Amino acid sequence: ADAMKKALLDKEWDIILCDYNMPNFSAVSAITLLKKEDIDIPIIIISATASEEEIIECIRLGARDYFMKGKLSLLCPAIARELVNAEIRRKKEQIQSQSEVAIIKALSQNIIERKQEKAQFQHTLENLRKVIDTSMQILVSVVETRDPLKHGHHLRASHLARAIANDLGLEQNQKDAIRMAGAMYDIGILSVPADILSKFSKLTDTEVSLIRDHPRKGFEMLKDIESPWPLAEIVYQHHERMNGSGYPRHLSGNAILMESRVLAVSDVIDSMLSLRPYRPAFNLEAALEEIENNKGILYDDTVVDACLKLFREGRSNSQYDAYHNEMLM
Repeated sequence: ADAMKKALLDKEWDIILCDYNMPNFSAVSAITLLKKEDIDIPIIIISATASEEEIIECIRLGARDYFMKGKLSLLCPAIARELVNAEIRRKKEQIQSQSEVAIIKALSQNIIERKQEKAQFQHTLENLRKVIDTSMQILVSVVETRDPLKHGHHLRASHLARAIANDLGLEQNQKDAIRMAGAMYDIGILSVPADILSKFSKLTDTEVSLIRDHPRKGFEMLKDIESPWPLAEIVYQHHERMNGSGYPRHLSGNAILMESRVLAVSDVIDSMLSLRPYRPAFNLEAALEEIENNKGILYDDTVVDACLKLFREGRSNSQYDAYHNEMLM
């Protein structure tokens, strides 16, 4: 432990590869040391003997992934992914620093000339949105490399959610929140091992619990990011259902943000229309039947009505329709 602590303090590291069992040390000890020293470096566990329970415990404690020594074909892509993630974290810190400087500058100018307040604020906000948009595109790419069958899913679901929001007449701030959250609501999937996401056979209870924990993981990743929108909470709630049967907190009714209710419906529609490892894609009528049959039960009735109206009147997003018309031919 002392040697690892000294190495961590001596230089900056992008990633740590750690054997589960080592003489006088272990993967759990390594993860614990990182937490104690408040050092954010991704750690990947490699083992030939660790049990499923031991590996799951490492993942829960904070390990980013694990690989058995006899199955290292996915190790290099995982390292590449974590290096991309490290670069994203560095850019996020730069963005936060730049935003703070921009805000301080804007406030100083406001003291001198009040008329510039609105223009400067809008300019700063627009720049921040552009930076966030770029960062979100990177995040979407990273998330979808974990599950190639979901390629394009977040973009399509986001388009549909924004069309529903427009039809509902939501406030502009809510529409902006849906646009931003639509790109990142599955960011917590980064905490789920890739082998689980691509598994063709039935998942174990432990694997299901890991996947169902991704909204909470997403919340933890986003909760400290300053934003004019409740992005972390929207992400936390996107699998909640109106009758309280969703997860992870079993929220119900008005306790669920409208932005999350909109994303819940668009996510279900696009997920059903998409191929998954364990099932073929459903057709559009089956997807619409799912939300219509569960209107007011699982899904917000006003959101369902708006979604059904968009499709049945042929007014859903053209890019979304073109993709699925081609896929279903």
